[in-house]
Amino acid sequence: MDELSRALGRGVSVDDVSGRVVGHSAQTDEVDPARVRAILSRRVPPEVAAWQDRHGVAEAAGPVRVPANAELGFAERVGFPLRRGGALVGFLWVLGAEVDVGVVAGYLPAVAAAVRVGDSSPVRVVVGWEPRVVRTVEPGAPLPALPGHVGVSEPHPPERAGAAYQQALAAAELSALDPGLPRVVRWSELGAYRLLLGGSAREVLAGLSPTLLSTLEAYLDSGCDARATAAALHLHRTSLYYRLGRIAEATGRDLADGRARLELHLALKMVRLGRRRQP
Repeated sequence: MDELSRALGRGVSVDDVSGRVVGHSAQTDEVDPARVRAILSRRVPPEVAAWQDRHGVAEAAGPVRVPANAELGFAERVGFPLRRGGALVGFLWVLGAEVDVGVVAGYLPAVAAAVRVGDSSPVRVVVGWEPRVVRTVEPGAPLPALPGHVGVSEPHPPERAGAAYQQALAAAELSALDPGLPRVVRWSELGAYRLLLGGSAREVLAGLSPTLLSTLEAYLDSGCDARATAAALHLHRTSLYYRLGRIAEATGRDLADGRARLELHLALKMVRLGRRRQP
């Protein structure tokens, strides 16, 4: 997509016949609202699809110019039907009214061959903070090289791409706000911020038995003082260290990392808070 976009100097995207967005070039805030909504939800909104269909793109043998529609936030663009073995598999869209059809024609066979009809594989959303850029990638694919602070979501099914966008957007903004975070930060690396943004405390503590939970809470409440924790729990320090090792293994957190300790401590207190009896 990016190669064709550079050749044309225009944004491009691909939808399959079901209206699912299956590919797109780098998108910025300048892209029309209809296309941004489609990219984030991974699906063309029904009213936008109806506007495109109204202009005959599904029946066309060649490119079709679809006029702008201000109510839909839809900018003028040109649609190219994608066919494989004579069957329609999707559409290539190029923003703008004037498009070099000859350049696009050279890419159509490869683009059509890449459309996976009915695919529902998970996606990650990648957001660049400034300038604002939104991309979607498959979970195992390399991340795009974006400038500035970048956030990356967890893998989500296509119908949950909106939630993935919120994760990536929060990660990108927090990367810009917190110098302790890397320039490119994944949602999974946000630690306590995830809980403050509504993440699941029980998910953070999953895999810990009641004994390990009480050990962890005592250790964190003591300021990570192993001697005081062992005394409070009537444990030999060797036994305490064994339990702490099991906690680190089960949670995937390094207890020597202050941010990991903060996340675990906050999760423990949130679970306790959730046991309150509401009046």
